[in-house]
Amino acid sequence: MICYECGHLINKDFAKFCDHCGSSLETKPTNASPKKEIKKNINDEIDQATNLFLLWNASITATFIFYIIYIVTDGYIYLFLLVLMMLTMSWMLLLTKLHDLVLIKHQSTKEFIFTNFGMPIIGTFYSFIKLTKK
Repeated sequence: MICYECGHLINKDFAKFCDHCGSSLETKPTNASPKKEIKKNINDEIDQATNLFLLWNASITATFIFYIIYIVTDGYIYLFLLVLMMLTMSWMLLLTKLHDLVLIKHQSTKEFIFTNFGMPIIGTFYSFIKLTKK
């Protein structure tokens, strides 16, 4: 059984009240409250942003390496385009995670957007350092 108020799992089959919040299990409420959000630890969010930042830096390096290989050999254009796509995807993931950190820390979203799209590479480095303090 699951409590309609708090979402707590109840193992007893014939329980009439929730062990967690004490609400009645017999009547289903008309306006079921949404499940309470699980608050993530800010350190976990910063660690995830750091991992994405490292992935983005590795993608930048790989893009330059495959670009040089493409220029020198006049081949391997598919590898260069694949790595370039990986670079854009990792940048988008990093920006999403940094935007989540901006919302958690209650900072200005407009400043974040103008910083990252006005000066994309420098702005992303600046936002990462500012939000994670690393």
